[in-house]
Amino acid sequence: MAAAFNLLDEAKRLIRFNSVTWGSNADCAVHVGSLLRRLGLEVSYQEDRKDGVLFMNVAGLAGRGKGPLLLTTHLDTVDPGDRRLWTKTGRDPWRLTVRGDALYGLGAADTKLDLLCKLSALSRLQLSDLKRPVILLGTFGEESGLRGAARFCQGEFPRPEMALVGEPSELSIVTRHKGLSVIDLLLKGRGLHRPSETEWVYDLTCAGRAAHSSTPSLGKNAIDETLSFLRDLKKRHKKVDVLSWTGGTGHNIIPSSANLRFSLGAGPKVGFRSSSRLRVKAQRLQAGWYPTLPWEDALWTVETAQALLDPFLKARDKDFSPPHPTWNLTLLRETKEGWSLTFDVRALPGQPMGRFVKNLEGKLWKRLGHPGPSWQFHLERDNPALDLAKGDPLPRLAASALRAARLPVRFAAKSGCSEAGLYAKVGIPAIVIGPGRAAGNIHQPNESVSLRQLKAAIRFYQAFLQKACS
Repeated sequence: MAAAFNLLDEAKRLIRFNSVTWGSNADCAVHVGSLLRRLGLEVSYQEDRKDGVLFMNVAGLAGRGKGPLLLTTHLDTVDPGDRRLWTKTGRDPWRLTVRGDALYGLGAADTKLDLLCKLSALSRLQLSDLKRPVILLGTFGEESGLRGAARFCQGEFPRPEMALVGEPSELSIVTRHKGLSVIDLLLKGRGLHRPSETEWVYDLTCAGRAAHSSTPSLGKNAIDETLSFLRDLKKRHKKVDVLSWTGGTGHNIIPSSANLRFSLGAGPKVGFRSSSRLRVKAQRLQAGWYPTLPWEDALWTVETAQALLDPFLKARDKDFSPPHPTWNLTLLRETKEGWSLTFDVRALPGQPMGRFVKNLEGKLWKRLGHPGPSWQFHLERDNPALDLAKGDPLPRLAASALRAARLPVRFAAKSGCSEAGLYAKVGIPAIVIGPGRAAGNIHQPNESVSLRQLKAAIRFYQAFLQKACS
């Protein structure tokens, strides 16, 4: 069967859809459905609603019978962050831009264009010759708790015998990855700041550097910078009131910016040294009533979590980079009820993160009292790790397909998590493989993928399909 579309033209259309993980991906899913149908696949959708927003999985089925091969790619993306930093795409993250061999755009590597590679590989086969059915699945909500993959596992399709999960791995076979726990803490207690006369208020702006939260050393956490600033402020001033404190764009992105507004009470204007990353601007605060945030409780929570995590962070596994678990404070948000802090914890396979969660919750009870009136603690997600032996049948089959496609055979461990961990947990053997580079590329501005590697991915998927389904 001839290719049903031009890869670059369709890549531009697919990137143009804004499918940031918290918004509806329905338009994108319907478009993918039209491509699947054009190839002769039987198309169906799985719908889900959250807070009134419509989300959709789209699936194309080729062939009949038991034990299908599942090829899955997530269609959602992270938030693009500051659009001014997308210098390669004219400050428009959704405008695919080709520069030499590189394709720039939000979702180029993570992971929209991987789906086109799978589609292109299928288009090169005679679907009527398939001896094993194939399900090509585009999911929603991967970046917000693997929600689409969980929806798929609820049934409606024949149970897959194996799964290839698309994530940027530079076409290395990923058989192991870390797990992910995301913890939300809502602090409800607010105070009041009431200057009796006009006084100075200080606005701090901190610039960091975005990176995927699984590799925090590649970024610069702007929220951490404001924490250090507050610790130092606490040592030098008797009275510190925080009127506002926000930062971050997503739980799995190292925050590239944070903002803090604080008062030191009545007195002369205080001077602060500015730098390229940290700027403080002073202005007059008129007399009146101003709500304050429980910043000392937040500071205590971060330090307590760090102490509880220390035993976990000492573990090492040389397969991973970094070889140890990681944790980050990735989001600070002001809500109607109070103030929310989000922690991102990535554990090695086999680490019992439930004990850490239980201990942290106990410490919060002891300091803040009964949860509900003053605080709430929520394990927002608990994504499982992946731990598959390289010698198992699925990795060996993938290695054989790479050789058939004249590509190098490499194995890797992934510091992030993926839908593969969820499929493995419910008994579907899964590996992660896909075009593109993850570290220093995804979850930050100017995300890109190589056209050369997209073409290599098409050859791999075609060879895998021939070996697994012919």
